[in-house]
Amino acid sequence: MVRKYTRVVMLALAALMTFSCVAMATTAAPEPYTKQPTQYLSEKNWEPWTKKVINQLMDVYGRNSKSYNPEARPWAMFDCDNTITMTDVQEQLFIYQIENLRFAFTPKELYKIATAGVPDVHLNLGKDYNNTTVDKLAKDTVKAYTKLYKKGWVAADNSQAANKAKWMATDDWKEFATKTRLLYDAIGDSTSVSVSYPWIGFYFTGMTPAQAEQLAFESHTKYRELGLASASNWTKKSWESPKKYRSRSGSFKVSFRQSTGVSAEMLELLKKLDANGIDVWICSASPVVAIRGLMRAWNFEGVRDTVSMTYKMKDGKYIAEYDYDEHPQTQGVGKSEAFVKKVVPFYNGRGPIFGAGDSQGDFNFMTEFKDTVAGIMINRIRKDDAAICTAIAIYQNEKKMDLYDAMLKGEIRFVSQGRNENTGLFIPQTGSIMLGKTKAGVLSEKAEGWKKKLESGTTPNQLLNDCVNLTGKLKKYIGTKVR
Repeated sequence: MVRKYTRVVMLALAALMTFSCVAMATTAAPEPYTKQPTQYLSEKNWEPWTKKVINQLMDVYGRNSKSYNPEARPWAMFDCDNTITMTDVQEQLFIYQIENLRFAFTPKELYKIATAGVPDVHLNLGKDYNNTTVDKLAKDTVKAYTKLYKKGWVAADNSQAANKAKWMATDDWKEFATKTRLLYDAIGDSTSVSVSYPWIGFYFTGMTPAQAEQLAFESHTKYRELGLASASNWTKKSWESPKKYRSRSGSFKVSFRQSTGVSAEMLELLKKLDANGIDVWICSASPVVAIRGLMRAWNFEGVRDTVSMTYKMKDGKYIAEYDYDEHPQTQGVGKSEAFVKKVVPFYNGRGPIFGAGDSQGDFNFMTEFKDTVAGIMINRIRKDDAAICTAIAIYQNEKKMDLYDAMLKGEIRFVSQGRNENTGLFIPQTGSIMLGKTKAGVLSEKAEGWKKKLESGTTPNQLLNDCVNLTGKLKKYIGTKVR
């Protein structure tokens, strides 16, 4: 019996050794970092200086750099809405949610959701809003929503999709849709983005994270297909509440953009940063589920994860309250603060080497970290602090300053990338063609003035550090390259 078992064991060992030898013979050992060629940007619509500077970044910090340490990978930080994407994906998701009545709360819960975080719901909103109030608009949406809800058309999933044409033809839906979307604008105009940005995510109340992410995935998939189908879909759309509908606030019309897109160039940038050993993170003022749904819909390659707006939950479902215990709001300086809390510890205190943004909300994280050496500003011809970065980019281009020159000076090398908002595509120049326009613009009048300051001897760092006086958008600024 012992001999029998010994023979079985020996045969098993022999088979294992044979399998191991075959596996060793057919499985190639991973190549060392230095033997993998650096992957450079090559898509056709990169602005030349943008491509050059980012490719230099790949050389300086990528896996083939002599100083590269795979145990201490460099990393990059990207805004999402209007940076990675064309248009705001959460605003587009909100339209999809309203059109499809994808909600998980009762009419009794709606007023609290619609007014959550608003400091004074009885504040007169001014003549642009017919001197009405958030309170009146919210109550009007509750009234219309109640009628839609009682007909059984409201659902967290797409189980009621067959009835969509019916409800969109009703005055109840037109009233609810118009004033719900109008509330977002009204709250933003009368308070600040610190109120309106988290507010838009409160309409996930009653959903699980999985339900909300699936809703986002469906929305992003639809608008991706819409944007790719025809340039004519890159336009504005509007809703109007019925003039004869009995309400507290009266009749309104609200306009918004439709379609979302991610350019081939941006997909390439995300992928090749990662391929060169540089980690990529997304920080967005949209809800985290909206961004994760986007990552699925567009099959982002190379992104580690996202730190974005996060909401509290009860019994595994979202409630209308921002989760400050998790991290600050991911807009403005909160983006820097959230990443200092959630991401920087992964990198032993090191900040991002590269930032990507488009607007005021990205200025802090793109300029404050001492490790940042380059940043891409998607040019939207702004007048805020983002335009300071664009003015610096144009000035640096004209001075023919490459990444190495900027690093020697201790400055961030900004680049400006243009796009055509009428097609959803990048264009190979610093300026952008705005929606409804035919010619590209580069700098706003204010930004032209800031560029003249640079030409007169002000340094880029001095210009950045004077942002509070230049625009007044920030009450205080800790300074460039200090975190």
